[in-house]
Amino acid sequence: MSLPENPEDVILSDDEFEALEALLVSDSVPADCMNLEMLDGYLAAIVAAPRPIPVERWMPAVWSADDEDVSFGSAGEMQEAIRQVLRYHNELVLTLTAPEGWEPFCYAPSEADEEAPELGDEWAAGFEQGLACWGEDWDAGLSEERAEAISARLEAALEPWANEDGTPVSADQETRMGWLEEAAQAVREVAAGWDELGQPGPVLVEISSGQAGSGGPGRNEPCPCGSGKKYKKCCGALN
Repeated sequence: MSLPENPEDVILSDDEFEALEALLVSDSVPADCMNLEMLDGYLAAIVAAPRPIPVERWMPAVWSADDEDVSFGSAGEMQEAIRQVLRYHNELVLTLTAPEGWEPFCYAPSEADEEAPELGDEWAAGFEQGLACWGEDWDAGLSEERAEAISARLEAALEPWANEDGTPVSADQETRMGWLEEAAQAVREVAAGWDELGQPGPVLVEISSGQAGSGGPGRNEPCPCGSGKKYKKCCGALN
C-alpha cells in the first residue's frame, strides 16, 4: 500500500467526522442509506479484504439495501456524499492496522426508543454485509489450512451477535462491548496478515472531484466515485 505524502490529510477532523455522521441521516442521501455505525462495520470488512474490492462493487450498497427509492437531494449532494464515504474508506485504510489507530464506531443505545437497535448490532450487520463483498474466490492463492483459519476467525467474531435462527441475542452493554472489541481485534489481525501471505490487502482509492455544473454526471459520464466506470454502471446503477 502506497501512503500519501501527508497521511494526516486523509484522516477526517472531528468536525468532518461529525459532518459525515449528519450527512448519512440527512435528506441529502437515500432514505435507506447506511448510518455511520453500519458504514464503519461495512468498510472495516471492505478494507480488511485480501485484495482491493472495486468501488463500484461495494459503493451502491451504502445507499440502499435494495433497488427501491434510491435518490439523492441533488446531483451536488450525491457527489459530496460519495466523496465523503470514499474519504472515510481511505481513513480506514490508513488506520485499521495502525497501533491505536482505529476503533469500531457505534451508537449508544437509546433508552427512550425501545425499538432502537442494541449496542453494536448495526456495526455487526454492516460488517457481515461487507464480508459478503469479498466474493467466493477471496481465498485464491491461500492454503486450505490458512483460508479455514481466517474464515473461522471472522465467523467467531460474528457468532455472538445472532442466534442460529438469525434473531438478535439478548445481552447487556458490557458483554456487547466485549463482542465489539473481539470483532475489532479479528479485523486488525486479518487485515495486517495479508502482506505476509502475499496478498495486496487494502489500498487507497482515488477521489474524483466530480463533474462540474449543477446537473451532475450524465449516465454515460464517469462516475464521481472515481471507479473509472460510467455512472449508470456504478453508483447510478440503482437510480
